[in-house]
Amino acid sequence: MVGPGVARPQGKSLRVVLFGDGQWAADTVERLAPGPHRVVGVVLRVRPTDATLDDAARRAGIPVKQFANVNGDELRRWLDSVAPDINLSIAFDQIVRRPLLEAPPHGFLNIHAGKLPAYRGRNVVNWAIINGETEIGLTAHLMDEGIDTGDILLQRVLPIGWTDGYGDVLRRVTAAVPALVVETLDAIAAGTARRHPQDPAGATYFGGRQEGDEWLDWSEPSHRLHNKIRAITRPGPGARTTLEGDVAIIWQAFFDPAWPKYIATPGQVVGREQGGVLVKTGDSTLLVREVQLASRAPETPSWRVGTRLGVDIHTVVEQMARRMQRERGERS
Repeated sequence: MVGPGVARPQGKSLRVVLFGDGQWAADTVERLAPGPHRVVGVVLRVRPTDATLDDAARRAGIPVKQFANVNGDELRRWLDSVAPDINLSIAFDQIVRRPLLEAPPHGFLNIHAGKLPAYRGRNVVNWAIINGETEIGLTAHLMDEGIDTGDILLQRVLPIGWTDGYGDVLRRVTAAVPALVVETLDAIAAGTARRHPQDPAGATYFGGRQEGDEWLDWSEPSHRLHNKIRAITRPGPGARTTLEGDVAIIWQAFFDPAWPKYIATPGQVVGREQGGVLVKTGDSTLLVREVQLASRAPETPSWRVGTRLGVDIHTVVEQMARRMQRERGERS
């Protein structure tokens, strides 16, 4: 099937303008450098996360632009001057509207780290690990005016292991992006690309993670805590709890589903091992292996049995009530 955004073949090479950010996009620029497809321009985010893509483009002699509004006339005039066959988005953060979506002959291609139609939205690598997925999709799809809703051209699946952290999965995805881009562009140029509409019945959407989302609730089941900790470990912010009034970052933990399940006080240290400490959760235990307190270096915890992590909301409410009573008594 040939339709809008997948034009009939026009030779074996495509002129590409890449809209993007970060290592995924930088590696793609380097992968496309030998040809046959040619990156004729790069559009950076208004606030790039780093200079990786900018550096890669300039080393390759590719013009680099930034636009406060990518749907404005200034960008469209520039695109007319470089005449791309296709636009490509990799980790770009502005919502693209018509007529920019339909300006090049082959439309606007997006690379998304999610198994569309599931996992639309932001921070998908983190969310996939949090949800305990055993695989993550990598999808090349044509953009429309929705968020990750356009027709799929190619999709690949990468594994997520039980102990894989955010950095492990992110490196796996990053390494796979350039090959998917080349395969998709080759198919478009050859006229063999096929559009597959997404099934809205299978769609899920995830919003961006924000400051405060990293706090642990020790009353949750062990597998959820295990997944959350590894989902936001390095290069993420790290999962957080409290220890005697101080903030503790938990960088690494482990849970074996075969461990006993029983009721006790969530957040309490119930055992010590050479590789860390066992902390009671809502249903079982969690082996905390690496923590970081205040300005100290990361370390293996050796907290005594009985130590409590986290905030007991009932105690906090009681303390607030007593403080309010004291303040009322002082004013009377």
